[in-house]
Amino acid sequence: MTEAQLREAFLSPWPFFGASPHGDVFARYVPFGPVFRWRWNQMIPMPVQGSDLVWLLHAAEEEGHGLGEEMDEKISQKGK
Repeated sequence: MTEAQLREAFLSPWPFFGASPHGDVFARYVPFGPVFRWRWNQMIPMPVQGSDLVWLLHAAEEEGHGLGEEMDEKISQKGK
């Protein structure tokens, strides 16, 4: 999906499934439910939703990487 399509899906209350240009996989399974992201063989809920998630995706795109790399790095640093 393009960044515009993902933005529309994040802000819409309806279920969707799609991948960003950087390979992040996102889904919403139930109407008005949270957006999930594929990580390490499981779907985990995103810590932010709606317009905050749109901003986070846009910031990651500007930096030239997907959300997965940034979030996985932060999670691994917390474990140390």
